[in-house]
Amino acid sequence: MTLLVSTLKRFGDAVKVRIGETTTTRYIALAETTDGRLGLFHHHMLPGAAGAAPHYHTRISESFYVISGEVTVHDGTGWHKAHAGDFLHVPEHAVHGFRNDSDAPAEMLIIFTPAENREAYFTGLAELLANGNTPSRAEMVALMEKYDQFEIDEP
Repeated sequence: MTLLVSTLKRFGDAVKVRIGETTTTRYIALAETTDGRLGLFHHHMLPGAAGAAPHYHTRISESFYVISGEVTVHDGTGWHKAHAGDFLHVPEHAVHGFRNDSDAPAEMLIIFTPAENREAYFTGLAELLANGNTPSRAEMVALMEKYDQFEIDEP
């Protein structure tokens, strides 16, 4: 048996992108690091951060683990408050969303399985929202659909 080499990634060395004025995402585990098996991102949201409207993915599951603060999550039935230590798992084709409705910052880990190159989605989102830009609905839909994300009307 041949043993493989493990990969240690330091938090401070992770690629960081700013999404609009309210959110910072760090790419902790990239698709290339995990052979595409999972992606792990650290998501920091300032008070009032819009997050993601209700949507679903067809090829990936997504999970959220709240590290600090309060995150409002959508579980397919409605919006609920999640606090530090709370976990939401979302299988493929399940509706979900998140935002920070609180008056304090919030942090969470987002886990994607398989990874599906979600860092490209978040980088694209950061680019669309850079410098106070307001992308068109068509630009947003094109980016989302390119990376297996489909918004729905809120149930």
